[in-house]
Amino acid sequence: MFHIKHILLSFLCLVGMTSIAQQGFTSLSIYGGYGSVVQHSSKIGNLIAERPFFVELNLFRPSSGYYKWHRINHFPDYGLCLNFETLGNKEKIGSSIAVAPYLEFPFTHKEKSILFKLKMAWGLAYITKPYDTETNHKNIAIGTHLNTFIQFRFLWQMRISPHLYLNPNITFIHVSNCRFAVPNLGINTLYPSIGITYKWKETQRYSVVQDSTSDKKTKHELLFFTGIGVNEVEPPTGNKLWALTVGANYYFNIHQNQQLGAGIDAFYEQSLPYELRKSDTDAVHFDFHSTFSTGLKFCYAYNFGRLTPILEMGYYLYTPSQEFPNGRLYHRLGCRYYFKNNVVAHFSLKTHFAVAYHIEAGIGYRIGIH
Repeated sequence: MFHIKHILLSFLCLVGMTSIAQQGFTSLSIYGGYGSVVQHSSKIGNLIAERPFFVELNLFRPSSGYYKWHRINHFPDYGLCLNFETLGNKEKIGSSIAVAPYLEFPFTHKEKSILFKLKMAWGLAYITKPYDTETNHKNIAIGTHLNTFIQFRFLWQMRISPHLYLNPNITFIHVSNCRFAVPNLGINTLYPSIGITYKWKETQRYSVVQDSTSDKKTKHELLFFTGIGVNEVEPPTGNKLWALTVGANYYFNIHQNQQLGAGIDAFYEQSLPYELRKSDTDAVHFDFHSTFSTGLKFCYAYNFGRLTPILEMGYYLYTPSQEFPNGRLYHRLGCRYYFKNNVVAHFSLKTHFAVAYHIEAGIGYRIGIH
């Protein structure tokens, strides 16, 4: 543990000094504190041996108003989050070292001495002690070194001097491999903590928007997309199974930054025949009946210019069996990037409530409708 902490500290210092030297960032914040592991599954209860702890460095700069979405979202901050976290059991789970880009935006456009803000970060985390059949078989929470890191933080930014701010906050962190490998219960942690922000340079704001090319040109639009991913099933064998998604969404553009809609998905998932077996020794057949499912969904999207976080909640219309192992509801959390030629890059996580099912990466096309 001593060795890991010193490597992390050296890494944080190196990144921080490099960034400051390049004058890419204008501010930094430091957070830390003790919290608790959220037991989203009874299976994880026996793993929790201690309170988790985290320390975090954020390097960032406020948006300048160059893009129209800066103003629509009250001039959010954007930067890089460097996070170190213990996970409730140093012996069996170890620690997490994460790097993630993030956005942090206020809920009001007015400059005040106290601002209520939301931070959203999505990146990669390295877990020091994942599951291993021979050396660490009791870690049923995380099965790989490399994992997804997701963070949400609600904070109050309180000005205590022209350059210094105090940030009481509540931080939620999720670490898992999104079922790229099993076991994958994941670790969720919750921290009430305090942070300090130092701003050594003001960012000049544009008086007039310079780029509004990401504006929605129509009130309605259609999106067609496809994605591909892999996952595994229990027990751990290392056998990767393919998952293919084809979807169509209709969106009503409420504002330039928000969309509501509905859609339909069709899934081909090789993991389904395994999950539908009555015993682990039954033969597996990949055919249309055993691998195909489809569903209707409600869609919400929030636009940060061309980058759009998405949330979708679906209901399976057709499944291979009435006794479907994952239930009738599914969800999608992710983001899309809209290029100028209406081509869309798609990246998301499909889940069944709090249980990750597989990552999707793919491409789509948007059609505007007047």
